[in-house]
Formats: sequence, C-alpha cells, structure tokens
Amino acid sequence: MSAIEEQSAGSSGQSIQGSGQLSVDDATRDTLPQLRYADAVHAALGAIEVLPDALDTGLRVEDLNGPRELFIRLEWLPGHDDLVPDALSKAGLVVRWSHLAGWSACSGAELVDIDVDDIADPVTVAEAAMHAVLCGLGCACEKPAPGRWEHAIYLEIALANYEERP
Repeated sequence: MSAIEEQSAGSSGQSIQGSGQLSVDDATRDTLPQLRYADAVHAALGAIEVLPDALDTGLRVEDLNGPRELFIRLEWLPGHDDLVPDALSKAGLVVRWSHLAGWSACSGAELVDIDVDDIADPVTVAEAAMHAVLCGLGCACEKPAPGRWEHAIYLEIALANYEERP
C-alpha cells in the first residue's frame, strides 16, 4: 500500500506530536513493537533539526482477513518551513516505514522507495529524510551511509513474534 492509499485505510496508532517521547510499556511493546524505533528516528531527526509536524505509529488493517501492517509515518505538512523545493512546500512530504515494505517517501502523487535497510540506523533514516526535505524526492545527493539500527535484532524478534500471533 502506498502512503497515498494509507489515508483511506483503517488504522490505529499513537502520535508523539507535542511530546518528547512515546510511552512504551510491556503491553504497548507487544502490540506495537516499532514504537522504540519510531522514537529513535524522531530523536535523530531532532538532532539535525528536521522535525516533522507529526509522527504516527500504529497498526493498519485494511480488512479483517487481510495482512496486518505495522507502520511509522512522519509528515511534514504543506508550507512547513523546512520543505525547500516548491513542489514539496505545496504538497507536503510523508516519510513512511512499514514492517512489510521498509522505508518510502511521497509528496503529492510521487512515491519513491528510500534506499536504506528495512531497519536502518535512525541517523541514516534522518539523513535520507533531510535530503528529501531539502532537495525533493528525486535527490541526486550522496546517499546516506548504510547501516542497521543497533537494536534491529530485538525489533526483528518482536516482529517475528508479532507475525506468529493469531
């Protein structure tokens, strides 16, 4: 599912807009195992001062018999001061992670995969998002250094456990 289509899909989640950090207890960690990853990406974006207007994380289910998709969604709304290209400033930008598809970005009808590891280091994700914010989705700048999140193995285990649940 593209970031454009996700607007019409049913979803539930948690937003950290206006808060310093997601609250993650044991029950939440089992239900939404990507919360710590979302918090790490948000912190990395804050470190380079490219914060989105909203960060949502949750579970998307299109129909009861279909696949469940865990997601992270970072959104820079139209007119955000950091959006440099005119097209982005008019349409806004969404950077999205899915445990099924990895990282992607969209603005208006344009959708691109972000060429990073599915559980990339948050600094790598932040740099890729910064390039999109400053140069647009067709950015030909040097790609961020590859790397996996230092806690990727724990997220992979949690995702495997999540997939095994009925």
